[in-house]
Amino acid sequence: MTFEDNFKQHSKEYFFSNDDFLSNQREDIFKKINSNKFDKKNNESLKNLSLSDLTSFAYYYKHSKEEPRVKKIQQDSYKINIVNGLCKNYKDDNIEIRNISSSDFKKFRDQNHEHLDDLVINFNKIFLNSGIFFNIKNNTKLKLKLVHNTHENFTIFQNNFFNFQEFSEVYLEDEFNLSNNTINNINYNFHAEEGSIIKHNIFQNFSHLNKLYFTTNTVCEKKSLFTQNTYNFAEGFVRNFHYAKLNGELSNASLKGCFFLKDKNVCSNKTHIIHNAENCESNQMYKGILNNNSKANYYSNTFVSQIAQKTEGYQLSKGILLTDDCSFFSKPELRIYADDVKCSHGSTIGPVDESALYYLRSRGINKNQAMKMIISSFIEEDIKYLDITNTEKISNNLSNYLNSIE
Repeated sequence: MTFEDNFKQHSKEYFFSNDDFLSNQREDIFKKINSNKFDKKNNESLKNLSLSDLTSFAYYYKHSKEEPRVKKIQQDSYKINIVNGLCKNYKDDNIEIRNISSSDFKKFRDQNHEHLDDLVINFNKIFLNSGIFFNIKNNTKLKLKLVHNTHENFTIFQNNFFNFQEFSEVYLEDEFNLSNNTINNINYNFHAEEGSIIKHNIFQNFSHLNKLYFTTNTVCEKKSLFTQNTYNFAEGFVRNFHYAKLNGELSNASLKGCFFLKDKNVCSNKTHIIHNAENCESNQMYKGILNNNSKANYYSNTFVSQIAQKTEGYQLSKGILLTDDCSFFSKPELRIYADDVKCSHGSTIGPVDESALYYLRSRGINKNQAMKMIISSFIEEDIKYLDITNTEKISNNLSNYLNSIE
């Protein structure tokens, strides 16, 4: 179906279709996109995908017979099964979880992402059909595992809100269990209150018949710490765009990712951190292994406002190209308006280190095995902080990827 068909034929099915303000906002976004009167060539949100990838699809969203579940595994550990964008409403002394309702329109009115110029977020606003609120109480220490189950042919446009109250400590894990021919446009809004510590690990591994557009927007208040690690082994298309604002003094954000591509697979990556307070620190680092005809990009951006003195900001991208037919585009960017900062960026992309390969082969290791050893060491430091279960998960995914290399 065309963009216009989806917009008009299903207009009453989207959330807040009866709210005049949000309906007008949808209409404005639709007119802007449908007119094609905007800069498509330089829009980073369209890198490695065309506008037709976003506009031409068969919208399908119905309530499922499968019930979502919340399972409390231990006193401080929860497994949350999300089915086609819906969760089970749940509340206890540690956490409150609920699906969005028509009464939440004010929360969505207040959202303003126009400065990001991100068309994927715009599509999320237009076709919004699900969303979840997570409220983690102060001074709690929790582990949350979210399993996203999307059934065949479903198109999920989801906007979730996470509020981590003061001095909470949360390990959050996202895993995607996608069936065939699904589109998942998922937007997370994180608010890390004073002293909160959030560790967010994302595991992506699904078939080539699926598309995942995953966006996170994080606001860090005073002395909060946000750490995000993304592991992409998916054969389908993945777009990981992650934004963070350091609004409180002594806040810290780390956005890291690893991706492993083969065949004709494509992925698009971006991290963008804004320093709005003094004595804040940020770290952005993505690594990629590319084989066959695959291609990827990584945009990293650090913005330091005039009041954000004593800032430390670091960016790094590393890529290994296993064939001459794959490509990795990297663009680091620093915008600094303060004069007392420590900021740096770096980018290294190329084939496997020939000297390392020669050293291993000179010790009797064949070329194929030597390449696997080099690639394994490339990611080793990125998994050493995971627990045993997730380390095994990454190791198994890596092993399957390495076995596909001839």
